[in-house]
Amino acid sequence: MSQHHQTGQGIALIALGIICSHAAAQPAIGIADLPQGGETYIRANAVPPLFSDLLEDGGENLTWDFTALISTGDQETEYFPMGSASITTQFVFSSADHFTAFELPDLGTENPLPISGATTYLEFGSSAYTVVGLGITTDIFDLPVIYEDEEELLPLPLVYGASLEGTSAFEVDLPELLYYGTEQVTDIEVDAWGTVLLPGGSYDCLRVKRTFSAQDSVNIPAAEIGFSLPREGTVYEWYAPGEGMPVLSVQSIIGIPAVWQFKPDGTPFGLNEPRIIPAQVFPNPVPSGRDALLAFSGQGVVMVKVLDASGRTVMESAIESEHDQLTLPCASWPAGTYTAVIAGMPPIRFILR
Repeated sequence: MSQHHQTGQGIALIALGIICSHAAAQPAIGIADLPQGGETYIRANAVPPLFSDLLEDGGENLTWDFTALISTGDQETEYFPMGSASITTQFVFSSADHFTAFELPDLGTENPLPISGATTYLEFGSSAYTVVGLGITTDIFDLPVIYEDEEELLPLPLVYGASLEGTSAFEVDLPELLYYGTEQVTDIEVDAWGTVLLPGGSYDCLRVKRTFSAQDSVNIPAAEIGFSLPREGTVYEWYAPGEGMPVLSVQSIIGIPAVWQFKPDGTPFGLNEPRIIPAQVFPNPVPSGRDALLAFSGQGVVMVKVLDASGRTVMESAIESEHDQLTLPCASWPAGTYTAVIAGMPPIRFILR
């Protein structure tokens, strides 16, 4: 065998090894890795970060660094097995695998029905994870709402490159009391895979991008209220093996990534355990022409750096703190969004009017 042939064979083997390693790195997400009945998932609501350009990144073997997310509190989401539903509901939604509760939208008026709860019924189908219907519980009766057109949430199997164009529609029609109807068109794509870095750890994920456009119609005769409301936005979700709900989800409304949730580190604070209070700016927003107070846990001289919305440094100096606070000399700064940074602490976002 010639040296040239041996070299070429070696290169081929190395290339094959790289390809196999690259392919093997893609996380495998099955139905068992998605939400399951009988499980409760904890996710933290987060302050929207100042910079979120990473949301637009799609492709293979990416890294999304969101370690700077700041939690505003945890939220529990429980998924119930269908055996926990009423006999009537089990009959109506016989194909559903589980259900979960949700909050009804605030319509700005007193509801004509004494509604005590609302639920979503979900099914693992052959080609998609779908919402098959809703349940509305009142003090008088339980109302199952069957989707005329089921809402697709995820393509199945969930693999990189999978896509789905979905439509959905349902209506709640209670004569003389309430009418609520919605129609929606959704484009879903598993557009990336890689590693997402969060404050509580890192996860190998498939990323799902869901873009929707909807039209809601509401009529409440007793309150003489009727209107039609368009909705559109994009939802980004990162799914990791064994985690059920997404470890990170972001909803962008009118182009603004406004609603953030992520998996926390899983260590809740006990009632008697000390909790570090994140630094805060008071007041926030800061009225034009006045300085602000930066409150935090710490004493002595503190190095403070402040960035504007473009990332430009507008102040970097050592400031003497007293009684766990210091003064930010921002009275002469132009209106806008700013971020204050103190070493060892999460960044603090504030607004000057």
